Amino acid sequence: MAAPLDLNLPSGSLDDDPLLPPRLRRGDARFDVTAMIDLVFMLNIFFLVTTVGASLAEIDLPAARHCAPADRDTCVVLTITGGGDRGPTLLYVDDGPTGEPLSDPAIQERRTREAVEAGVRAKRMTVLIRAEKSVRLRDVARIGGVAVAVPGTDLKVSVIEKE
Repeated sequence: MAAPLDLNLPSGSLDDDPLLPPRLRRGDARFDVTAMIDLVFMLNIFFLVTTVGASLAEIDLPAARHCAPADRDTCVVLTITGGGDRGPTLLYVDDGPTGEPLSDPAIQERRTREAVEAGVRAKRMTVLIRAEKSVRLRDVARIGGVAVAVPGTDLKVSVIEKE
């Protein structure tokens, strides 16, 4: 005869019943924020460095140690003054602020090209741009770009420091 069925089971013993599917035990949901914190700190450092670098309007470059002087007799000399807080950028198609100053950018570019082409015809293949410290780089680059557009020319730039 079969064993009698015991119906007086304690209430917690239903987990032992092989006819019921086992319960899935789920742990607490956890999220490791260590990597995210590291990423946020790296982004903060990146933005701090780039913002400080971009906010500096003036960059003091070290003095040149290794340079060779240009022979002014074989150069077309262009002098750029002014600019920045000192008013409009003035161009002199000569060595030093002598002659007529040119302030209109279109006239500056036209006269620069004419002077460089005349220099090339006279076998003066080097263009020397002398610029005051206060002249903006974009003005020097604009004049220099016009000067080197003439085939066969070399460009040299010098800075005039006035205290």
